[in-house]
Amino acid sequence: MDDKPETTSQIQAVQLATIDQATLTPLVQSALNRQTVEVLDWGYEQLHGGAGLGTTIYRFSGGAHDQGQKVPWSLILKTLCPAEDNTNLSAWNYYKREADAYQSGLLDDLPGGLVAPRCFGIVEHPDGSCRIWLEDVGEEIGSHWPLEHFGVVARHAGQLNGAYLVERSLPSWPWLSSGWLRGYIALSAPAVPLIRNSLDHPLVRRTWPGDASARLFRLWEERDLFLDALDRLPQTLCHLDLFRRNLFARKTADGDDQTVVIDWAFAGRGAIGAELVPLVLASFAFFEIDLDQIQTLEDIAFEGYLEGLRDAGWRGNPRQVRLGYTAASLRFRFAELNRAMDMILDESQHPFLEQLFGRSMEEIQDHWAQVGSLCDSLTDEARELMDILG
Repeated sequence: MDDKPETTSQIQAVQLATIDQATLTPLVQSALNRQTVEVLDWGYEQLHGGAGLGTTIYRFSGGAHDQGQKVPWSLILKTLCPAEDNTNLSAWNYYKREADAYQSGLLDDLPGGLVAPRCFGIVEHPDGSCRIWLEDVGEEIGSHWPLEHFGVVARHAGQLNGAYLVERSLPSWPWLSSGWLRGYIALSAPAVPLIRNSLDHPLVRRTWPGDASARLFRLWEERDLFLDALDRLPQTLCHLDLFRRNLFARKTADGDDQTVVIDWAFAGRGAIGAELVPLVLASFAFFEIDLDQIQTLEDIAFEGYLEGLRDAGWRGNPRQVRLGYTAASLRFRFAELNRAMDMILDESQHPFLEQLFGRSMEEIQDHWAQVGSLCDSLTDEARELMDILG
């Protein structure tokens, strides 16, 4: 009988079983910055898998012995696996982009207040998969940030983006994403006619009420107008997924604010201002702020981002930043449309959604409708701003 593992999960289980004391000890020594540490015991738990990127994330933790003391330790392990649609270097979801970013040194010297978790080792396997050992980052101000702290993060994002607009050249590594938003939005193509043909479904009508569906179809036909406008704006290095669940607040040894950003799988070239979209809109989409807070959050984040750009020496037109933000909001009008339609039409998936968000299916649909309405307002504003492109 052939015992060779056939599935990704089986392959990962075999690889995880090979992790032993000899593997972990140098990693833990680096994490604790103690070269005399010896690992005593360990275990691991799966945290989650990536959104279609062939990624699975684990936390390893345990105890170690160091000069008569027992000390706790923990590490994050990310396993990146190739699939049929994620091995092209230029693909929006290229599976090994984060490993390449660490190996290139790009994430070792980020300007401003954004930093990546420390990387303690990368192991590549013959099957193309790879393993990244990372710092287990903690959150220092709590899970529910005050709105003002989003302004701190936006300023840090502006410092990063501004540095690559003023003093640093955009890196040219082929694995960096380019045209990321164009590739991401293209995934929604099958969902658009499905929505058009399902408008008599009560939950579809609830998600796109009134003229919302007509606006969605119009925006789909005009998507290249917005994407081309983004391409004509100043281009900079972006993380492209700066939403709350990828961000951790902490203080430096000097007491300065610092933002640790995980998951650099989308990193690459992007338009000025586009980095604000996940920071603002995803916070609303994931029920982390209320509708009556969205304008305040947007104002705080926008001003913080402009301050960060100015910190880096950028003295351009703020209307360019506003166009980048409003045009890139297209992302959330078409985010995961195929999956959303699957969940709407398949009632067996409703309990999962209700448990995930802690709300009824009707409340979730109403909320998605509000996200869409907000995006419509922003893309309307983008149309009016396009005159600055000449």
